[in-house]
Amino acid sequence: MKKSLNAEDLVRERNACRKTLSDINTKYIEKIEELSLIRRIGDALKDITDFSSVCKSIVAIIQQELDPDNCSLMIVNEEMGSLVLKAAKGPYDKETKFIDNASETPGFRIGESVAGHVARYGKSILVQDVLCEERFLSNNNSTVEIRSLMSIPLIVGERVIAVLNLSHSIPDSFNADKERILSIIANSSAAALENTRLYEKLREAKDRLAMENANLKKELIEKFSPARIIGLSKNFTDVLKKVEKVAGVEVNVLITGESGTGKELIARTLHYSSQRSDGPFVTVNCAALPDTLLESELFGIEKGVATGVEKRAGKFELANGGTIFLDEIGDMAITTQAKILRILQEREFQRVGGSKTIKLDVRVVSATNKKLEEEIKKATFREDIYYRLKVVEIKLPPLRQRREDIPLLSNYFLKIYRKKHDAGEKWFSRDALDFLIDAPWKGNVRELENIVEQAVILSTGEIIGPDDLSMAGDEAASELKVFIPENSLNYKKTMKEVSEKTENRLIQRALKEAKNNKSKAARLLGIGRRTLLYKLEKIDSK
Repeated sequence: MKKSLNAEDLVRERNACRKTLSDINTKYIEKIEELSLIRRIGDALKDITDFSSVCKSIVAIIQQELDPDNCSLMIVNEEMGSLVLKAAKGPYDKETKFIDNASETPGFRIGESVAGHVARYGKSILVQDVLCEERFLSNNNSTVEIRSLMSIPLIVGERVIAVLNLSHSIPDSFNADKERILSIIANSSAAALENTRLYEKLREAKDRLAMENANLKKELIEKFSPARIIGLSKNFTDVLKKVEKVAGVEVNVLITGESGTGKELIARTLHYSSQRSDGPFVTVNCAALPDTLLESELFGIEKGVATGVEKRAGKFELANGGTIFLDEIGDMAITTQAKILRILQEREFQRVGGSKTIKLDVRVVSATNKKLEEEIKKATFREDIYYRLKVVEIKLPPLRQRREDIPLLSNYFLKIYRKKHDAGEKWFSRDALDFLIDAPWKGNVRELENIVEQAVILSTGEIIGPDDLSMAGDEAASELKVFIPENSLNYKKTMKEVSEKTENRLIQRALKEAKNNKSKAARLLGIGRRTLLYKLEKIDSK
């Protein structure tokens, strides 16, 4: 038979139940306080995006909740391996201070001092009397005596990003309850602090990128200004004057000329000299892609048009607000020509496979080495598109029609490629420049640039002579080439000029073969040494 409880047992059981209920109630109240504190912290930090404000807000929240004599927030500098003071509030400060310059305040190495140990090991430290703590480092410049101290880490993931420090001027000022509240503040504010740090870095990177972009655009505008394009011949300066006039006018431009005459350079100059210079400059080589791919390249494509195809913007769309350069427009298939007519007329289009009409603000500059009037007669180029592309036509002269510019261009390319290939001092001999001036230049400026770069790489001495210049189509490197000046019908003058140049080149070749030994060079030429010296003196006197 179960023994009945006496009065004492009932009292003990009642007291035990009361204690259990009291403990549960205390825990419940603590949880409510914790949730309330977390909410207040969240409300205080949710709309703050700058680093300094978050630092000051965290310190202000601690001052409000725990009322320490001193409170500080120190940031971990992983690169320097140190703690840097960022925010602090003392008993005589009206508001929290943010320290932007780390040199203004003392810092600690990671592992040094109480805060340094917290940063290294990620565990909070409670010191009831700093006189008994060897790790405590006093600040001789401090106006407030510190006797009790509590440091707690702010952790994101497994990484300590900051340390919170609280101090009082009397010992035994902290208890477990205050440590619990401080832990809640640390846990709730760590993510906000890290997010603002990342946001600040992102904003700095964005500002730096914007500055670099602005500087790059400035360099491009300077680089592609008409004043920076090399050429003093009349027919080329006439082109540059036309470019200057057309650049600021919102019209389509057609650039014509042989391959290698610099059509893309002129197109970029038109863009960077216009009011659209801040916008994009997009190039499309119409001859590089088949018709089926060129259409999607120009207009873009919608997702699902074909298996595995993703949505993609076209070149026209990417050029919105700027200039699109349609190079080799004469090679565009006539079916694609019909599809760009709407853009040229209405400044609107639809992506391949799409139905949405997209409006455009773009300037169209095109180029070709073909005679489009002849292509129109052959029905390979649409006449209606031709006249819309050619509101203004800029004709670039071939290099052989601006021979007086060849020395300028040659020395310009020489300077570039000496630096690029670290070739040291090199310069053209007078005969080499004459050789370049007289060359036929079927490849125009592009061919000249390639020949100069090749000469820089392959020449062994400081002086680049005619033998160092290998023209396309040379039958043999040793064969002497003589070029008759174009448009010259004065027989005596031309023959004399050609004869002198031929003689000079023969002498230079002989000297090179003889390694500058004049006696040996004279024997190779079949003339006397005194004759050779006379001819060299005559050459030098010119």
